[in-house]
Amino acid sequence: MYYSVLDFKSEGSNKCFLIRSSLQEYLSSLPEDYDKYSVQRSIVSNVYLDRMIDTVLNKGHIPSITLISADVDIGSSDHTTHEFKILDGLQRTFRLKLISDTKDLFLEKVMGQVDGLSDFQIKRKFREELLSIGSAGSILIAIKDYFERNGKEHLEQCFSENFQWFEIWVGLTPEEEIRKMLMLNAGHKPVNIKHQLELLFLNVLPVISEIKSQKVTIVREKDVSATSFSKTRGVGDYQFSQLIAALVSYVERAPITTNTMFVESMQNDQGKLEAFVEMFSYQFLEHFIHSLYTLDVAAYDAFGKDGVQWFGREVSLAAIFAAIGSSAESSGSMLEVSEELAKNFGLSNLIGYEEARNSVDLAKVNVGNINKRSIFKGFEQLIQSKYNRGIDWASVFAREPQ
Repeated sequence: MYYSVLDFKSEGSNKCFLIRSSLQEYLSSLPEDYDKYSVQRSIVSNVYLDRMIDTVLNKGHIPSITLISADVDIGSSDHTTHEFKILDGLQRTFRLKLISDTKDLFLEKVMGQVDGLSDFQIKRKFREELLSIGSAGSILIAIKDYFERNGKEHLEQCFSENFQWFEIWVGLTPEEEIRKMLMLNAGHKPVNIKHQLELLFLNVLPVISEIKSQKVTIVREKDVSATSFSKTRGVGDYQFSQLIAALVSYVERAPITTNTMFVESMQNDQGKLEAFVEMFSYQFLEHFIHSLYTLDVAAYDAFGKDGVQWFGREVSLAAIFAAIGSSAESSGSMLEVSEELAKNFGLSNLIGYEEARNSVDLAKVNVGNINKRSIFKGFEQLIQSKYNRGIDWASVFAREPQ
């Protein structure tokens, strides 16, 4: 991407350059996998961004896009960069590329083929071509109307002579990239809290991915939402954020709640976050994945699809591993406790759990917290009793303040 430097600022060993380039230069330089950068969330719906076609055709202002680059020559005399990732501006970039692709479709296939056709007929005629590039009929019609008023040269200039500002960072570590991304998104549509949590522990994911067997699948929040995931989950399927909640709950020996307060505490206490990550050694994570899958299978064997659904909830995973953690010293290692629990999982009495939970007056309690505490207490008692009796969920829930 060819650009001109407008300004720069140093931040420790890092540098940020304010640069200027055309939309055409930027879009033609996008890496093929530009939307796959791991710290970014997925494309989200936004009615204001969906109207960006008007801004592009009017050469209006688009807020600056923030990039990161490994090129050490950023800011040098040649003013080109061949390698960059999008730190902030993925949503804008996605729509800009979509508009550019639709413009190319119009010039290559539509122009000259629509004389006498209504807008509705044009949309219908080129419906398959629009679907193939992820575009919409409204964008194609806007481009057609502009072309008819101004001609091909002016339409091309909406990209070749339409300049965009970029901030491009050089020298950021992976941890600094994540902190920058979260700060940049603070004033935008909130980044999903699960996605934020996954970013903080992102360097744990490659180790877990290496350890997991073919029977275990791990997905990111950016790839599938918790709601969609819960509907299709099978034994061995987990969201990464769920695993983090279970891991941290095991270490803390108490079920954590992955809310904004927890994520902010991790962001503000880098030492605490690093302590967690250091604790998650290869062997520790290997034992965790084995324990996780063993219990998942046991839940299915004891309770069928109801067991699969119940075990796949974050509240269940966090509470069970908190109970295993609190019992590990007296009852054995994580592996020993989880394997013994798996053998006796039928004593968890999940049918009784659902009945007791449904009897709680939801108007008087925080249902997530009371469920989590009750599961933790119920399984802690089961483990420490050496499985001499099943969990009496009515009694467990009755002890919770309401």
